[in-house]
Amino acid sequence: MSDKIRQKDKNNISGYIQGGEKKVMTKFNKKMINVLATATLVAGVAAPIAALTAPTAIHAASSYNVISTPSLNSSAEKNAQLGRVRVNIGKAGVTNGSSFTVRLPKGIKFNGSAVTGNKLENYAGVIGVSGHNDSSAQKNYGSVASATYNGTTYGMGVFVDLDDNGLKNNSGDIENPVTVTPLNDSTVRVQINFDNTNDDLGLYLNFLNMNVTGPSTGPVKVAIDADSNSGITSGEVTIANVVSSGQVSLSAADTVSSQERFTATLKVKEQTAGALETNTIKLKLPSGFKWDAKPVEAATILFGDQDVKVNYDPDGDTLELSLSAKTSKETSFQLPVGFYVDDETSAKEGDVVASISGNASTDVSTLVVGNYGEIGGGVTVATPTTILAGHDEQKIGDIVIKEKVADSFVDNRTVTLRLPEGARWQSTFDDKDPGSSFSGSMENTNGLGNAEVSYTDSDKRTLKLTFKNPNSTTDAGSLKLKNVEVATQPGFSGDLNVEVAGSQGLNGTVKVATVKQAVTLAAASKPTLTIGLGDQQVGDITITEAAKEAFVKKDGSREVILELPVGVRFASTPEVKVTAGDVKVKSVSTDTYGDSNKGRLSFYIDSESATPSTITISAPKLTVDRTVAQGDIVAKLKGSAVAYTAYRGSENTQNWKDNNTAAAEVAIATVGTPAPGATKTKAVFTLGSTSYTVNGETKTAEVAAYAENGRTYLPVRYAAEALGVSPQNILFDKATSTVTLIKGSTVAQIKLNTNLLTVNGSVIRMDVKAVTNKNRTVLPIAWVSRALDASITYDATAKTVTVENKN
Repeated sequence: MSDKIRQKDKNNISGYIQGGEKKVMTKFNKKMINVLATATLVAGVAAPIAALTAPTAIHAASSYNVISTPSLNSSAEKNAQLGRVRVNIGKAGVTNGSSFTVRLPKGIKFNGSAVTGNKLENYAGVIGVSGHNDSSAQKNYGSVASATYNGTTYGMGVFVDLDDNGLKNNSGDIENPVTVTPLNDSTVRVQINFDNTNDDLGLYLNFLNMNVTGPSTGPVKVAIDADSNSGITSGEVTIANVVSSGQVSLSAADTVSSQERFTATLKVKEQTAGALETNTIKLKLPSGFKWDAKPVEAATILFGDQDVKVNYDPDGDTLELSLSAKTSKETSFQLPVGFYVDDETSAKEGDVVASISGNASTDVSTLVVGNYGEIGGGVTVATPTTILAGHDEQKIGDIVIKEKVADSFVDNRTVTLRLPEGARWQSTFDDKDPGSSFSGSMENTNGLGNAEVSYTDSDKRTLKLTFKNPNSTTDAGSLKLKNVEVATQPGFSGDLNVEVAGSQGLNGTVKVATVKQAVTLAAASKPTLTIGLGDQQVGDITITEAAKEAFVKKDGSREVILELPVGVRFASTPEVKVTAGDVKVKSVSTDTYGDSNKGRLSFYIDSESATPSTITISAPKLTVDRTVAQGDIVAKLKGSAVAYTAYRGSENTQNWKDNNTAAAEVAIATVGTPAPGATKTKAVFTLGSTSYTVNGETKTAEVAAYAENGRTYLPVRYAAEALGVSPQNILFDKATSTVTLIKGSTVAQIKLNTNLLTVNGSVIRMDVKAVTNKNRTVLPIAWVSRALDASITYDATAKTVTVENKN
């Protein structure tokens, strides 16, 4: 008969195998395992691999591996099987006669009628003993505490894994490699009867027959105490855990969201054998729900006692679970169950929470077993982004459209997402007829996909999703719109909110992004300027990017314009330079916007920035016409480089081109000197005569007053005087043939040979034209006096016209 040879394994004892070939681990692997175990003990005292507490002395290397730590309840038990521990002793770590003691904690005692003798096959839970080829001697190379103490047989076994250490001394074979001696009912001494000079040594301590008399809740730790010269490390090892509450663990998996019927898989685990002996678990559903009459499937025993059956006992909204018999070992089972909506009027939407009771001690008091909801869903954005105004291709937060319960979405129903006026979907910014194009991607769960994209409204602000054949599983589905891009108008700031609507019945608003100005405009000071003067200096003006590449250079768009109000212009071209960052500019110039008489400064972006940059307009000087009203002079930042979306895009953003071209604005000065006040006058003109009176004083005009087509005409200078306008507030622009009269805060302008009268920017059409007579400009006094708040009377008998200004 061939010898029985063992296979080496530094962590477990293998079973015996037949044959004449010896299967071994390499020396390298064996030593590596021992080194790792030792390093773990030394470097990881706070959380050692074997649950060993800090050693009491530093001496020869040994470590502990806990093989099993069963759970116990706190009640008394005479033949309790506790854990197993391997003691790892390094090569040459012990000598013949080395010993250590093992002491049980309070509430645990050695006991042992279940195991007697020292034969290996009588010792449950031990796989084998290695170290000798003699099959007849194999049974004696382990040792159990067979000696008696106070009339009882001990129940702790100690077995040795000798590896390559010899089993002979000068007298021959070693009959007992270890000796176990009981000292009292809680302490034994283990003595090693050989030297491990050739290889590592493994001792297995098996606590299988213990008398549990009432231990404290928590870990059961045995104390191992050894002489500092023994080569064994003293400390404590956990061999079991005592639980007094939470003896049954209860959970639910595979729960379902639904409108009517629900399923869930209950998982029950005993933390100690027999925890569900005669105990029951009761699960009570909330109002409006009832349990099915039988489980969805039969229970499955996951581990433990395979002979027990699971009792399923429903009674309306209460389900009672129990086991058919007391288990002999910790047992776990799972049970698929079902329930349904019995009363829609009392069933509440949301999580279906079962209340847990019964005489079994469970680790939870409530359990979510499903989710109930009506048809419908919701739209959410978990993380809104921050985007730049005046830019396109800006990514907003991912939009999630989700059913409340499975099968909520109906075929061909729609969900619409409408942006505010200041924003457009990227596809509609690029094309006036985008069709089904979509800048972004879609992800779906549980079959809620197949959404067709289209755009509605004349300006295409509304994205419509039409769901085709939504095919949810038993769980609610969702559709995520990812990396969606939008464009916003220049000057837009604040929250970007999307309105949710559509035939699917969803409604509300969601925030998808925060919009901030791409560039900001700031003035170093705000001086007070005087009307009618040139070369008036204001403070530095700075333009700052909010992010890199906020100045745009693409599609031919790269101009920056600083626009001034009507009547204000740059007296000269100031210096423009980059004072922070790495943007590059070129071609600085100043001019006016044609007939609008608005001053402007412009330059071009020659290279976009890699870091946010600042451009400074240094000490500009302004000329302020006499037509400028009192108040702030506000400069506006425009141009395709800072207001890209106002200059590019489809017809869907035409109103941005017309009305929203400013990216930023700031007051750079104020007009604090009011126009000189008007005087109170009464002037009398006689038709056909150059003589007239002002406040009773006779004066002579170069051109006589005359009437034509029922209207009286006066020379401009005399008309102004009659209306109470100061001489310095009478302006004439030969280039445009325009007369400007300023009286207090009122500015009236008349263009010769037209019937247009403009008062503070508002155009009035007169029934006559302003003309010239003998190379002198003459005005229709009735219309102008009405605009400048003066009264006029005509005496047909005396042929006189009286103009009275009331100031």
